Order: sequence, then C-alpha cells, then structure tokens
Amino acid sequence: MFILKKIIMITNYKTKNLISAVLILLLIISFSSCEKYIDAGSPSDKLTEDKVFVDEATTLSSVLSMYSSYNTRTLIFNINRYGAMSADDGYYFNNASYDIFRTNTIPGDANWTNVVYNYPYTVIYYANYNLEGLESSTNLSTIFKNQMIGECKFWRAFCYFNLVNYFGEVPLVTNTNALENGKLPRSSVEEVYNQIVEDLLDAKEKLEGTYGSYAITEKARIDKYTVQALLAKVYLYMENWAEAEAAAGAIITSGKYQLETNLNNVFINTSTETIWQNAVKYNSSASGVTQMGVAWIPSGSTPTFVLYDALVNTFETNDLRKVNWTKAISYSAKTYYYPFKYKIRLTSAAGNEYNVMFRLAEQYLIRAEARAKQGKVTGAESASTDLNVIRNRAGLGNTNATDQTTMLLAIEKENWVELFTEMSNRWFNLKRSGRIDVVFNQEDEKKGTWQSYQALYPFPQSELVANPNLLPNNPGY
Repeated sequence: MFILKKIIMITNYKTKNLISAVLILLLIISFSSCEKYIDAGSPSDKLTEDKVFVDEATTLSSVLSMYSSYNTRTLIFNINRYGAMSADDGYYFNNASYDIFRTNTIPGDANWTNVVYNYPYTVIYYANYNLEGLESSTNLSTIFKNQMIGECKFWRAFCYFNLVNYFGEVPLVTNTNALENGKLPRSSVEEVYNQIVEDLLDAKEKLEGTYGSYAITEKARIDKYTVQALLAKVYLYMENWAEAEAAAGAIITSGKYQLETNLNNVFINTSTETIWQNAVKYNSSASGVTQMGVAWIPSGSTPTFVLYDALVNTFETNDLRKVNWTKAISYSAKTYYYPFKYKIRLTSAAGNEYNVMFRLAEQYLIRAEARAKQGKVTGAESASTDLNVIRNRAGLGNTNATDQTTMLLAIEKENWVELFTEMSNRWFNLKRSGRIDVVFNQEDEKKGTWQSYQALYPFPQSELVANPNLLPNNPGY
C-alpha cells in the first residue's frame, strides 16, 4: 500500500538559463538561513547552468540546495506529525482543523497533502538539475564528483520513498524537462521502488564512510552509511528479507554507531546512535531547537499534542522509554501524555537537539523483522537477539516470542514504542504489513470509521487540475 507524488511545475520559466538563474538565487536565499550545511562561498545569482558546475564551490552550493530545501522545519515536522496523526500515535488536543488526520477523512477536493507532495518534488528537481550538471561537467575531480552524485541520488531516492508510501503510484521524474514532467502520468509502485534501489546502489558505490575535506561532525550530511540505512528500510518494504538483513547488519557491525545507554541522549545532536539528522534551526534565533519540541511540548497547563491511550498502555511496566520519552500532563481531572523525545520547547540560547531522521535502533528492528521473515526466530543471530538488544536498552527483559507469528507481532509492538512520532514509521509499517485494517478497526480513540482506501492520501486538488494525467484521484476520494 503506497502513495503517489508530484512533479515540480516550472512551466513559467521560458528558457533554461532563466531556470538556472532562478535556482541559484533560491539557493543563496536558502543558505542564508542554513547554518550547518555549507561553508563554501555562495555563487553569484547571475550564474547560469554552464557556470555552476565549473568549480567545487559553486557545485557544492548547488548540491546543498537539497538540504536547505527539503530539510526546512515545516517539511520535516509534517512528515513526523502527518504520519503520527494518520496512524495511532497521537492527535492535536482541542484543534479540530487536524481531526481529518485523526479520523483519516482527508478531503479529496482540497490541498491538505500539499506539503508532503510538493516539497519532495522540489528536491527531486534540484537533484535532477544537479545530476545533469555533474554528469556533463569536465572540471571536477572524480572523488568530489562522486560525492556530489551520491548525495543527489540519495535525496531523490529518499523523496520517492516518502512519496510512494504516502500516495502509492506517483510520477517518476528523472530529468529537468519541465514541459514533459508537468504532464507525466503515474508510475507503478514497483517502478518507483526499482528507481529508488537503483539510485541508492549507485550512491552507495560512490560515497565514502567519511566526508574527507567536507567533513561535518554532526551527521547532517549524507555518507554511505546514510544510504545503507535507507537501503535496509527499502529492502524491508519490498520484502527482500535477505537483502534487508544484510544491509541493516552492515550498519550494526560497522562500529560507527552505538546505542545510547541513556535514553535522554538519543535525540541530542551528539548522539552516538544517530545515523543522519537535520540541523536546520527552528528560526533565526533558535539554533538546536526542533519544530517537534516547539509544537508538542505544552506552553502552559493545556495539552497541545497528546498520545493515544492505546500507545501509552502498550508500554510495559518499567519501560524506560515511557519514563524518558513521554511526559504526563493533567487537565480537567484526566492525565494525558505527550511526546517528550525532544525536550526543548523554545530557548533564546542555542539548544542541542536536531531532527533525527535515521538511527541505529531502527536498524536492529529492521534486521529483527527480516530475520523473522526468513524463519530465524530464536537462537544465535536471530530476530530474538536483535529484539532483545532494543528491549534490554529500555530496561526490559528478553522477549517471550518463540514462533514466527508471535515474533512478528512482538517486533510490531517494539517498532511502535521505540519509533512513535518518528518519520511516519508507524503509519508506513501498518500499511506495508497488511495489518492496518485489523488494528484501526479496533481503535476507538481515532473517532472515525476506518476504510481501507484511507491508507493512501489523496493527491492535492491543485495538482490534479495542473496535470489531468494524474486523474483519477486515489480510490475513495
């Protein structure tokens, strides 16, 4: 079960040079508010495409546009909260405008899904633009060129991974031909996933485990392990169990990451567990502060965003994740819990939290599921050994699951209590496993009547108008 995505419309640009000039100008504007990604000087806004890829400084600026464009606080936050609300993680307290996510009744004739459709396609355009320039350039060293190509291909794959899981079949855009791309039909889910894997394998081959002279200490840039982390997840979603096990295992055994023993350190910017994090600050004065912390931690005595009782009650007694990653608030004689993974709401001083995209714990859960699916349920190098690593870190004993059915349910539960409110994980996991109908038909708190078609988001109405080849909308809308 997946979802469709969109093409960036640039048909108002009349010439290729104008497209390039506008793009470079946007990059300069983006970089002015992006503190971590670039130290190279910004290129002139008068540069056209044939001037961008002639040296490393201007090329790097262009490639880093993908970080500053996609990793805005708005988009990252919405990937986290849209998935959390659409699944059974949590909901906004006394904010009826978001009830359409809680009840899974997003209207098909509106634009509620714009932010998770248009932003990824914008980044895909940047990736395609950069790839075309890089591949035609003869002025860059092979090592530098490979690094840039690898980052671009990762970003394209990452965007399509989210698009296909929100919308299902989506247009597959791999060049910058605006007139052609603006009218593309949807590609099948299989075609989209094949492109994702192709991009990731090429990126993995080209990227190194470190950034060399482009080192960034806070894991905000993409390296081969970032690619490997997404590849493991993609293989799992494609049900390529052996490949998923191997990909996740390569990260676990790399020695580059370690699970934090103190759960309060998992989401700080120096966490040993983080594989990739976003460092764009919340606003011009709030460095090291995330949108999740600002929006989910109450500013007063009234809850803002609360977790479902079903999730809160799923935590076992003495689970340190409930102790450290949720916080109680009393309101009208009832106790609610809100997410407390990010602990800084807003501060005038610099904080120490970035948006965590990939972390090591998820790789253990990916490998556990992949092993269980292959019948490696218990014993050495089995699903149980991986699951127990996560459970033990949370202060819990070993799993009681001993057969494939109970092990898969145990992994589903650990995924929920470990990764709740992170990167739409619960929403995506329930859909791909085929368990979403069973789970949501038992969820009284979601307040809606669940129907299977709601597992896919509707296309934004504005996109259907702009490109009739996207019609009809996803079933049910």
